[in-house]
Parts: sequence; structure tokens; C-alpha cells
Amino acid sequence: MTTPSSNPQTLGRKRRKIALVFWVLCGILLLAGILLWLLVFRYREYTDDAYVEGNQVFITPLHSGFVTAIHTDDTFLATKGQLLIELDETDARIALNTAQEQLAETVRDVCQMFHQVFVYEAEIAVREAEYIVAGQDYEHRMNVLDAGGVSLEDYQHAVAQLRTAFFTLQMTKVLYEKALAIVQGTSLKTHPLILTAADKVRDAWVQLYRCKIYSPVEGLVAKRTIQVGMWTEAGKPLLSVIPLDQIWVNANYKETQLKHMRIGQKVKITSDLYGRDVIYHGSIIGLPGGAGNAFSLLPPQNLSGNWIKIVQRLPVRVGLEPEELKSHPLRIGLSMESVVDLHDREGLLVPTTTRGSPLYETSIFTQEERGDEALILSTIENNIDPALIEYVETPFGVAAP
Repeated sequence: MTTPSSNPQTLGRKRRKIALVFWVLCGILLLAGILLWLLVFRYREYTDDAYVEGNQVFITPLHSGFVTAIHTDDTFLATKGQLLIELDETDARIALNTAQEQLAETVRDVCQMFHQVFVYEAEIAVREAEYIVAGQDYEHRMNVLDAGGVSLEDYQHAVAQLRTAFFTLQMTKVLYEKALAIVQGTSLKTHPLILTAADKVRDAWVQLYRCKIYSPVEGLVAKRTIQVGMWTEAGKPLLSVIPLDQIWVNANYKETQLKHMRIGQKVKITSDLYGRDVIYHGSIIGLPGGAGNAFSLLPPQNLSGNWIKIVQRLPVRVGLEPEELKSHPLRIGLSMESVVDLHDREGLLVPTTTRGSPLYETSIFTQEERGDEALILSTIENNIDPALIEYVETPFGVAAP
């Protein structure tokens, strides 16, 4: 006797129902997969070969010297304009004192040049008076020469004295013009010799200022390679400052994935540091100008006949939202995962304008000359002849007599 569950017909019907349900589910899953690919996955490009990049501002001295102080260290925050490193100032101070002394001497020399003009101006008046006297003597002797009132010798002496007075006057005027040409149209502040000496003071001042090295940006300090007391050469990196607001991601996509990528497409990025709970919302801000291997130290040369084709990867630059970077800071070199949304394909493959390019700048170096003008002005004023005080600002414009 057979039970209903062991009836072959019943078992067959169950198997057919199970098979039908299985194939229906497979069809549904296949259709769902096709729909997901058509609507979602074909508009997404994923890579886990992505890394955080950013600017590294290397702090380098502009002249050599001994390190006397270090005011920061790795992992500490450096603010813009903060004093980072001090170098020995002995040589720079000596150079500044020497330049200041040369400026003082130059000011005194230029004052003598101004006075020389006055000397020649007075001498011209003297030579003119002598010329008038010589002319009168000549006329007196010429008028009585025929009458025998003077000897021929006295007359000839009068002619010679007149000629001497005339040419002496002419020579004095030429010397006056020569002295005047050196100072005319300039003041004690704008005379070329004083400007040259002032520039030497300014250069020495800047060299002294540069014995203190300030941070040009705000960021975290890294890669300190210097110690107190060590000798450092000009241009040698001492440490670096990494601005945490100048961070982006280089997502290395295969060349086969870049066909539909455009500038401006949205990107979702996660980091291994914070996990998938923290999502960064960025956008493509630049497509690469070449594959990574083209910029390697030894670019490949595929000239042999047994080369193997390798799919190249290109670094796609992704910009991140500043607010998200502030709430979850990233570090250079961290591993990231990137997903690009390809729905919007209206963007450019190559930028057509420089608008939107990043601007990196600092203003701390404009302070290098702060204080040098006061030093130069005080040196000039302390060495000027009080009789020439009116020519400190006013150009010398004495007219030729």
C-alpha cells in the first residue's frame, strides 16, 4: 500500500513545481541583474587603487648656517607665519653693520658733492670779478699806450692777465657744470650712489631676516631632517609642512575604464582609515595627461618582439569637499576606494580654459623688508649736513650762472 506522499505522480508534480519556482527565481534574478546593470552598474566605475595626494611645502634656507633653534616637530601644527627654524645671525649682523657704515660714508660723500657745487658757484663769482678787473686794466693801458703812458711790457702783461682771467673763468664754469651734473635733479634720498648703498643695506637686512625661517602655509609638520647645532646648506630641505586643506585623491583607473569619464562627474570615495561609514563626495577635476608608467624613472621601451601588452592605469584627479575634509581629515598616502558616476557625460575631456585652476600662494615673504626703510632713513638723516637738510626730499635744481 503506497502513501499519497510516495505516489510517483505526486512526487513528479512537486519536482515540477520546485523546478518552475527555481527557474522563475533565476529569471527574476537575471532580469534584476540586467536591470541593475542597465540602470546602475554600467554607469559606475570602481577602483581600489586610489591614494590621497596633496602639497608638501618643503622648508629650505636661502643661505647656509648653523641651526640655533627649532620651534616645531613632526606631527605638530604649524600656522602661517609661525617661526619654525632659527639660523646663526653672526655673519648676517656683521654684513648689515658693514652695509650701514658704507651707506653713512656714501651720504657724507654725496653731501660733499653738493657742497662742491656751491664752492664752484662762489668761485665763478670770484673769477668774474677778476676778469672784470683784468678787463679794466687792459682798457686803461690800451688807451694810454699810444701816448706813452705805459710801457709796452705793462700793456702785454695786461693782455696776458685778461686772457688768463677769461680762460680761468671758463674753466671754473666747466668745473661747475661737471659738479652740477653729478647732483642736479636728485635729492639726498634719490641720488644713485645713495640708492646703491641703500640697496646693499636692504640686501643685508633681508639676509639677516632670513636667518629666521617662517611657515608659508598652515599645516602639519613632517620629515624633519635637521638638529640644533647642525650646519645646513642653502636650498637643503629641513622639514616639510603639509596643508590639510590642499588635499585631493588620485584614483588610478585602467585605460579601459576612462572611455566615458568626463571632468565634473561626481565621485564617491571611502577610505580605509574611516571605513565605509564615512563617504566623501567629490568630483573629477582633471583627467591625466599620461599613464603612470610614462612618468616613471625608467619609462618602458617596448621595442623588442616579445613584449607583453599590459593595461595601463591613469591617475584621475578627484577634488573633495572642504567641509568633509575638515570633519574627517585625510593624510597623504592613505588608501581609498573610488566610484565614479558616469551618468553625466556632458563634461570635457580636456580643459579649454585656465578658469578654475587651483591657486597656491603665500604672503609671508612680503614682510622680509619690514623695517629696512626705517633703518635706511635714520642712517641718511644721521649723516646729512644740516645745511643740506632741504635737499633730503627736494631735488637739487641749481641753475647754471
